[in-house]
Amino acid sequence: MFTRSQVWRAWQLQGCVCKLCGRAIPFDLMHGDHIVPWSLGGPTTIANLQALCGSCNLRKGSHPQEVAQALFSVERLAPGRAELRRWQEEAMTIVLGVIEHEPVLVEACPGAGKTQFGLEVAYRLVAAGQISRVLIVVPTLAIADEWQRSASVATPGAPTLPLRSQRDWRAVDPIGDEWLGAIITYQSLFASTEMFLAHATDPGQRTLVIFDEVHHAGANAAWGASAQEAFASGAAAILSMSGTPFRTKRDPIVFVPSEAGNARPHFRYSYDQAILDGACRPVQFVEARGETTFRTEDNQVHSVTFDDTTLTRVGEQRRLRSALEWIGEGSIAEMMLAHANRYIIGLRQRGDHDAAGLVVCIDCDHADRVAVHLASHVLGFRPVVACSRLYDENDPDPANAIRQFRASHDPWIVTVNMVSEGVDIRRLRVVVYLTSRLTQLAFRQIVGRVVRTDPSNVDDHGRVYFPADHRLVNMAKHVTQDVDLLPAPIVIVTDQDPARIRIEGDNDGLGVPFETLKTVGEQGNVFDTYGHQADAALVACARLFIERERLTGTDPESLAIAAADNPELRGALLTLREDL
Repeated sequence: MFTRSQVWRAWQLQGCVCKLCGRAIPFDLMHGDHIVPWSLGGPTTIANLQALCGSCNLRKGSHPQEVAQALFSVERLAPGRAELRRWQEEAMTIVLGVIEHEPVLVEACPGAGKTQFGLEVAYRLVAAGQISRVLIVVPTLAIADEWQRSASVATPGAPTLPLRSQRDWRAVDPIGDEWLGAIITYQSLFASTEMFLAHATDPGQRTLVIFDEVHHAGANAAWGASAQEAFASGAAAILSMSGTPFRTKRDPIVFVPSEAGNARPHFRYSYDQAILDGACRPVQFVEARGETTFRTEDNQVHSVTFDDTTLTRVGEQRRLRSALEWIGEGSIAEMMLAHANRYIIGLRQRGDHDAAGLVVCIDCDHADRVAVHLASHVLGFRPVVACSRLYDENDPDPANAIRQFRASHDPWIVTVNMVSEGVDIRRLRVVVYLTSRLTQLAFRQIVGRVVRTDPSNVDDHGRVYFPADHRLVNMAKHVTQDVDLLPAPIVIVTDQDPARIRIEGDNDGLGVPFETLKTVGEQGNVFDTYGHQADAALVACARLFIERERLTGTDPESLAIAAADNPELRGALLTLREDL
């Protein structure tokens, strides 16, 4: 290898430009290259040295020196067979009209079909000769798997594009002329920014960069900074997409247009419109109430319910933490898991044979306790668990577990944050919300896991079980409302400074760790995204009615919601109130 001082000398002699493409490139992005390749006998001498940018050096490799005009053969691509949805057609017209002139942002709710849309944009630009390379940037390895599967012949509805993956390709290697581009993660972009600048600016190439879930790329954060460094001047076109396009902090998002401090999409497709169009499922929300008993850091024992409205903010958070963590017999968490499992069993008995549920947990230890409880008290076997103890969203172990679950018949998957966005598992019907990731962003992402339509169950709906904390209830009731991309932070924190603990009254002293002693679960209210709702008493009557009549075509929550707007049915159910 040439020394950096030798490369510096060659770079200076060349006028601080790349010898092949002639572009002015900073020295720290220059490579020392053998004019006659070393593998072909070329000596490591100054006379055989030239300074090349990373893209030229990667493309040249050990081949004869040339700058090739890159044109990808359209015959090697295949168009998608499925018709675009109405929103995709409308957005396509807007995107194709401006993407060569400015970065474009498309906001579409989870489950609306952003992956298919992104692949269709790429296909049309390549087919028109406007683009010759595509780089897709995603949050996690699991989502990268989703994109590659959608772009493969295994998914004929979407265009077939030959895209490399981090599972079998490294950023330091050339993409190769037989490939259109690559799917990478934000983390790998950050780790190899120079390499992706090289790929995006390969001589002769015109590169389309697609940012999936672009809200991860805050302009003031490392991922956003690396995205700007790699693609701000090197990309011929940029398409950003997100289903929840806002950040809990107010820092701007890279390549996202803004107006008066708020980012604005070129096209927005909301969840309520997707429900009306049949592009997404509606969702039922089932509250879990009950009593929580816990010892706080001031050594006081408290027993409170979700009906108590006089608690301090810390008291509310301790109450919620207890409901999330405690999985003992008769607990709030156990009741949610048991009810959700009965619901899945009912769906499978009614013909939805691969219906499944997702439990989102606080951390890996919590996920393990949930899995143990499901195995010993609910299922009789251990569910699939996707959790990274390395705290790495791209840990291959949980990513592989998700791939296994998608193709299996397993009824449950237990995760921490690996299935919070972008992961398309259409057989998911239920979410049990046991996580402390309680920002508005996280809530919408997790709810989004059960809104995807399934051709085999077109009339179905998703369902979310969660503790009846008033902040969660409020987020659920407003889940169909549009949210500006950069709203004021909405954050619920579960860990507090012990010196500031106060549940009610005054502090007497500190010195013990917080401890949940017990929770007791009770049925809560039910409501859906259409605005229908039923209280806990009506749900209890519906459950008794189903048991007495031995009904198999419905469940208590759905029947109660139906009765809320049907006076005759409601009256029939309420006649059973005295028998409860």
